[in-house]
Amino acid sequence: MMEQVSKGQARRMALAAGLRSSGRGKQAVLNTIEHLGYVQIDTISVIERAHHHVLWSRQPGYRPEFLDELLAKDRSVFEHWAHAVAYLPMRDYRYYLASFEAFRKPPTAKWQKERMARAKPLLKPVLKRIEEEGPLSSRDFEDGRSKKGNWWDWKPAKVALEVLFLQGRIMVSERRGFQRVYDLSERVLPEGIDLSEPDEGERAEYQIRRALTAMGLAREAEIAKCLELCRRPAIRAGLERLVATGEVVELAVKGVEGETYHALAETLHSSAGPKTPGKVRILSPFDNLTIQRERMRLLFDFDYTIECYVPEKKRRYGYFACPVLWKNRLAARIDMKADRKSGTLLVKGLHHEASLADRSGFDQALEPALADFARFNGCSSIG
Repeated sequence: MMEQVSKGQARRMALAAGLRSSGRGKQAVLNTIEHLGYVQIDTISVIERAHHHVLWSRQPGYRPEFLDELLAKDRSVFEHWAHAVAYLPMRDYRYYLASFEAFRKPPTAKWQKERMARAKPLLKPVLKRIEEEGPLSSRDFEDGRSKKGNWWDWKPAKVALEVLFLQGRIMVSERRGFQRVYDLSERVLPEGIDLSEPDEGERAEYQIRRALTAMGLAREAEIAKCLELCRRPAIRAGLERLVATGEVVELAVKGVEGETYHALAETLHSSAGPKTPGKVRILSPFDNLTIQRERMRLLFDFDYTIECYVPEKKRRYGYFACPVLWKNRLAARIDMKADRKSGTLLVKGLHHEASLADRSGFDQALEPALADFARFNGCSSIG
């Protein structure tokens, strides 16, 4: 029998799971990545990059060097494609073996074929250089034709590096600044790592458990988008198996008509979810909690589009307006830029949601949150 929860309870479940904090220091960063399943990497740096922002949102004492050490020294996280390029728990590496294999198959889309045609002659030479010389970055393959942009703009050696990376033949050994440094996978993987490849059914159940642990509750489509480790029919079949065993429970959310949600039984029975305190959290547009826009709209009544990809004249809220959480609602969006030369966090726009009744209470709670966010961005003032 399908259980029913209120939208308020559903929100509390989502927030309790999605924003769970686990102490301080480097170990807490690893715990967060393992709990969420992935943390998306993004290049936009108008404020602190998304991967650091996501981790800081859950751990106020977070420092970027924690993540750097987990990747380069501890080898407890690695980079690969989830629904986007992300930091992933190294202990989950074997669940991505099928993904590497998929990238090794002949491409089918036109742009993929064009990319591979450019990269293929260089795959062996690039791999040989790394094998003989050790870790290398794209800068070590400069050919004088470098352009910033998409696949078709990249110099061939950089495309080759990216193809080898997606195929799992090389891995990111470290980052210098934001520059990837690659090495052979066998030299990056920690000794004794489990390399047994799960079948699609195992990957589906892993993805379901991982998604529901991090999300609290989710629809089938949201689970399928979380890590993209297997096909949608495998997710559906996995959910049917886990519901039959009682590990997963089907839910109806009052106010979200016609949609079936799923939650781990232990999550549902252990948490109606504590009431969210009045602290304001400024979230990244790429935060695990906010990245699925339809989920935000259904559960939080928050219709959100990131506008950095929208022509300037058509933007409503700003280039990089961040969702702002207060209590158990997404109450506003705020567009900011860290002017690092002057040490000033520039607030370019603050837009309250129409449904926000207590604007003065929100604004009062926002003030210390902005001060914290400014410090996180290396800024000493707000302008």
